[in-house]
Amino acid sequence: MAISSSEVSAPQSRPRGESKVNSVDRALVILEYLGTQTKEVGVRELGQAIGLSKSSVHRILQTLRARGFVKWNPDNARYSLGMKAFEVGCGILRSMEAHAVAKPYLEQLVATLGETAFLGVLDDAELVFIDKIDGRRSVRLYADIGSRRPLHSTGIGKALLAHLDRSEIDRIIAARPLTAYTKNTITDPDALRAELEKIRRQGYAEDNEEMEDGLYCVGAPLFNYSGRPVAAISVSVPKMGQQPVQKDRLIKAVVQAAQEISAKLGYSGRPKAASLG
Repeated sequence: MAISSSEVSAPQSRPRGESKVNSVDRALVILEYLGTQTKEVGVRELGQAIGLSKSSVHRILQTLRARGFVKWNPDNARYSLGMKAFEVGCGILRSMEAHAVAKPYLEQLVATLGETAFLGVLDDAELVFIDKIDGRRSVRLYADIGSRRPLHSTGIGKALLAHLDRSEIDRIIAARPLTAYTKNTITDPDALRAELEKIRRQGYAEDNEEMEDGLYCVGAPLFNYSGRPVAAISVSVPKMGQQPVQKDRLIKAVVQAAQEISAKLGYSGRPKAASLG
């Protein structure tokens, strides 16, 4: 998110309260940017990336540093997110019942299958991973906790999308292009709708090298007491060496775990059993 120079140089006639709001917005932009970085960032680099002057960035960083939201490395005069940002971010997990209930099931899936398991939720028409447990045979997968991915090309994303209201599905599909990430990615809206109907019938979604070459994934939705999909789980395996019996075992394990988690979340419906034929 870039801030224009007109936003940075606030007119003197602006009310004091509006100026404070602008400062809060700029601080949040800085935190969001630092949250996307895997390395420490200098003041000049940060200012150029988000469109703020070096002096403005430095002033805001000092406030954030004092509150523990960013930390400063005196050896190179660079900044990164502080532990306070982590603590605040974890607050949302404490309020998400699905996360707490699903955790032991993810651990059991990894123990049983030896592969990497994920938990994700829908946010602003995107998938956000909120938990990940690496398997014994884990390949270095693309997804980390907190990262966002599209719905149409991921097992969790399609499992969530398939169980939304039809009007909501249409809105999400129309909101942005169905980007192709591999040759298998579904990019036609009608083909995606047909795939979602299949997912609703069988009770699980497949990502057959649609987001990343060489990666197969099975995802299944988690329903709350009202029957709304609140999250989804998935297990990913390398495509090479995959045998039909392994695929059937993977699907059965993920679907069963999702149904048991949904029951603990208060869902009293009876999802259609996975069809493996």
